[in-house]
Parts: sequence; structure tokens; C-alpha cells
Amino acid sequence: MSVAGTDAAPTLLRHGLFTARLALPIIVARAALLLMVTVDTVMVGRAGAAELAYFGLGVAPQVTLMLVAVGGLQATAVLAAQALGANDAFRAGAVARAALVHGVLLGLAILVLSRFAEGFFLAVGQTPDLSAGAARVSGAFGYGMPGILVFVAGNLFLEATGRPKTGMLIMLLANLINVPLNAVFGFGWGGFVEPGGAEGIMTASSLARSFAGVAILVVLMRAARRDDAFSLIPRRPPLAALAGALRDPDARELRRLGLPMGLAQGVESAAFATVVMMAGWLGTAQLAAYQTTMTLVSLAFMMAIGTAGATSIRVGRALGGGDTVGMRRAGWAGILLGGLWPLPVAALFFFAPERAATLISQDPATIEAASRALSVAAFMLCADASMVVAIGALRGLGDVWWPTLLQIGAFWLVAIPVAYATAIALQLGAGGLIVGLICGVVVSLAGLCLRFAAKTRAPQPLHSP
Repeated sequence: MSVAGTDAAPTLLRHGLFTARLALPIIVARAALLLMVTVDTVMVGRAGAAELAYFGLGVAPQVTLMLVAVGGLQATAVLAAQALGANDAFRAGAVARAALVHGVLLGLAILVLSRFAEGFFLAVGQTPDLSAGAARVSGAFGYGMPGILVFVAGNLFLEATGRPKTGMLIMLLANLINVPLNAVFGFGWGGFVEPGGAEGIMTASSLARSFAGVAILVVLMRAARRDDAFSLIPRRPPLAALAGALRDPDARELRRLGLPMGLAQGVESAAFATVVMMAGWLGTAQLAAYQTTMTLVSLAFMMAIGTAGATSIRVGRALGGGDTVGMRRAGWAGILLGGLWPLPVAALFFFAPERAATLISQDPATIEAASRALSVAAFMLCADASMVVAIGALRGLGDVWWPTLLQIGAFWLVAIPVAYATAIALQLGAGGLIVGLICGVVVSLAGLCLRFAAKTRAPQPLHSP
């Protein structure tokens, strides 16, 4: 156990290097998860602005639901890291079993909700044609949810136990599978199926995501058969094991921490999805431009997600081992590192936005509108990344409700009203939507950093109320 305040404690720089080493494979795994959506968007963009609009609208609520579930499952890494910091392998394994079961159940719930997508789009003011096309994409997205959430649960456990490269390799392989499947289902290559456009491409991605879920289960079971130090294979009958994964203390703790984590993720994601709805009000061209912009922004955002995961693990392990200096330095090092990663991408968006936009779409009107939005988005990337890592640092401390409240205030009381005012009232288009998001991000980052500073000034970290 480390002793707070000793001279032997690693410096802020060394904490940054440790976090970067752990974060890199996590970043690749998270980027590969989003890269699938990016590749889908690029291929749909070749089918025209209308198909890209269907895709952008259809994916928006589904990604929100998925990220809520992923946010809830993030508690897996926090609890497993804290257990390992206290040298309790059995508890870490119990957390993993509970997470896998919850991943399946959350995926099935999202699949059911995807059946109601068209009515939802009509209710929020989208046109019948746009609603029908987007609903088909949402439905196809839903089929891949159980598989991908099982992958997320298993991969979070592997990351907490020091095996982040496994999930990275699985997701890279899933992306390789996704490309030919997109060509077959989206454009009818090989003549196996009729060209399905945006819906067909999303069907292909759901198959690739399901592959990732099966692959992570195979890895976990093979590892358990060789050395089941974590007791991943339950010693109880199947029904009793399932009930335990839902009712045991570790399962209840997973839900206790996971609920506010999921809500925090959902608040931000829902705000972004609401902005997508506003883009739909502006017309197909502006919606396609916003989708192009946010696809590129989200790919850069994965660097922050990976760093947040690594920071959460390092802070959680320091907390479990009683190292108060280490947890404080690990948190601030991660927050600073998160803000540095996106600098090259921000430069690309600011100095060459047209070149960045052509990576997604070849439609001149979409490129023109997206270029203006990307120029504005360049100012958001670093602050957004640091904000996400700050949430990860607080999660490592078990502080989950205050970050949720901060996200609600920043995005629903600041970002959405400003986005509406600048894009709709002032008619600044997709760029105005990004201005609103920037305001929300800055407010959230300030609040989260103040919260982390206050939590780590205390002699011992306290759970949030």
C-alpha cells in the first residue's frame, strides 16, 4: 500500500506517462468501436445526401441509448480496479459476471425500443419520409446491441485487469469484417442481397458488433479454463448463477454506481441527439453537414474516452490501495493528457476543414456547410476531451451523482438553449449548433475540475451523495 505524501510517489509527469501507456490500447479499442460508425457514414455518404440524412437521424437516438448503457457499464472498470487495488480477485470476478449479464439485458432493452423509432421521429417534428428512412436504420442498429454491450462489459473487465490489448484486437478485427459486409449489404456487391443503402450498411455493422460480443466471451472463457483466479465460471447452477449476477452485493453496487454514470452519459448524448433533431429542422443539407461534422468530432472524441477509462482505472486502483497522493496526481495527469490528444485534429479542422469534410461526403452543399461547422468545432475538441477525462477521474473516486447534475445543468440549461438561439433564431446553420455545444462543454469542464479538486483535497475520498 502506498503512503500518502511520501517522496517516492510518482510525479505528475510519470502519472501522465503511465496513463498514456494504459490509455493507448483503450483509445484504439474505443476508436475502433466508433470507426465502425465512421466507415458506415463514409459509405452511406457515397449513396447520397438523403441516405446520409436517414443514417444520421436514425443513429442519433440509438447511439444515445447505447452510450447510456455503456456509461452504466463503466462501473465495471471502476469496481474491478478498486477490488484489484485491494487484492480481492474474487470480488473483481463477481463484478465481471454481473456486468456481462447486465450487458445482455440492456442490449435486449434497446433492441425492443428500436421498434418504436418511426413514431418517435414523427413526434419530434421530422417529415414522414425522413422518419421512415431513419426508423429502418434504427431498427437495424438495434440488432447489434446485445452483442456490443457484452463486448463492452467484458472488455472493461479486461482493461481493469491490465489486458487492454485484447479488446483492441477484437474491435480491429470487427472493423475489418465490417467493410466487406457493408459492401455486400449496402451496395449489393456479389449479388447475394439487394442493395440496402443506409439500412443495409447498418445491418452489416450489427453483424460485426455481434461478432465482437461472441469473441470477448470466447476469450474470457478460455482464460478462465486455464486459470480461473477471478472465479469467472460460476460454481452454482445456471439459474442460481444468473440470479446471483442480478442480486449479489456486487451486482447491486454495479447498478448503484452505473445508474448515475449512465444518466450522465445519457444527458450529454441526449443533448447531442436533440441538436441532431434541430439540424433536421434546418433541412436535409444541414442535417447531412451536422452528421459529417459530428462523425469527425466523435472519432477524435474516442481519444478522450480511452484516456478517461485509463484515468478511472488508475484513480480507482490508487483509491483501493489507499494512495491519496497517487489518486490526485493520476486524475490531474489524465485531465491534462486528455486535452492534449486532440490538438492535431483541432488544427486540421481549423486550417483545412474542406479536406476533413471530404473524408465523409462528396456532396458540394454538404461539404460547404460542414466546413463552416468544423471550423467552429475546432475550438471544442480539447475542452470536450478534458471534460470527459474529468468525469472518468471522478468515477474512479466513486463520485457519480455530482458529475451527473453538472452535466444536466451544462447541457440542458446552457448548450441546448444556446444552440437553438444561434442555429435557429440567428439562422447560423450547423455552425450555430456547434457553438451551443461548446458553451455546454466549457461550463461542464469548469464544474467538474472544481469538483475533482474539492474531492481530492479531503484526507480521504468520500462517496458522492
